[in-house]
Amino acid sequence: MMSLGYRSITKAIKIIIIVTFCVYLFQILPFTSRLLIQWGALIPWYTFMHFQLWRLVTYVFLHAPSYPFHILFNMLMLWMFGTEIEERWGTKRFAIFYLICGAGSGFFSLINLFNGDMRFIPVIGASGAVLGVLTVYALYFPYRQVLLFFILPINIRIVVIGYAIISLFGVLSPGGIVSHLTHLGGIIIAFTYIKLYPIISSITEDILKTYSERNNRKRIKEELNRKNYFENTIDPILNKIGRQGIQSLTESEKKILKKMKKSEREQVKRKKIIPFDPFKRK
Repeated sequence: MMSLGYRSITKAIKIIIIVTFCVYLFQILPFTSRLLIQWGALIPWYTFMHFQLWRLVTYVFLHAPSYPFHILFNMLMLWMFGTEIEERWGTKRFAIFYLICGAGSGFFSLINLFNGDMRFIPVIGASGAVLGVLTVYALYFPYRQVLLFFILPINIRIVVIGYAIISLFGVLSPGGIVSHLTHLGGIIIAFTYIKLYPIISSITEDILKTYSERNNRKRIKEELNRKNYFENTIDPILNKIGRQGIQSLTESEKKILKKMKKSEREQVKRKKIIPFDPFKRK
């Protein structure tokens, strides 16, 4: 499958590809490959029953060492269909979406907890996350065409629907491959994300706006309280020093100045509220 037209590589996709291939290099090495699968693959039983939830992210960056076409195909798909999405969304949002799709599609493996030995079969690969990217691409550009097997032009929506049908039959068939769940999950998660994002984004903006306004009110109140504190408490003490000298201060007045000096010394000196430090040793 190939998208028509040239695509430059964007920041998030570049980082994802570099990290994925670096992990793959360690997978090729015999003394690290087993360790990475043991602690990084999405094994349903350990992920959900032992709460090793980091596997929902780490499995995305693992691929089959004996099947290099797996990683090459996934990264090629990510580059071809993810570039325009990242350019539209920005690096941060795209990177978060990629991880959401990976983790979200991995959650569908929860079903395998009730499927005999399937609960111990490791799932690896970025296919779920990449299919999520492909789904978004189809939603944004429904009339685009891709080259199926680099030969046959076909509408991108048909490709996504075809993947969904194949994955669904794979899940329902006896002895189906466990990765069909993550493939189907990636499509569902991406579709849900696009539909819910405007609502969630609006709620988030309202929350951030309310939080910002509350902080501004709090800051204004603190500044007003500080100003009143200096006018009502500190200024009379300083005036007293100016009229009668520092020796005229009571113990409580000295404690007030020392406390003020300790908490706001630099700020007070910058604003020149106190022209001198009455407690500085000569």
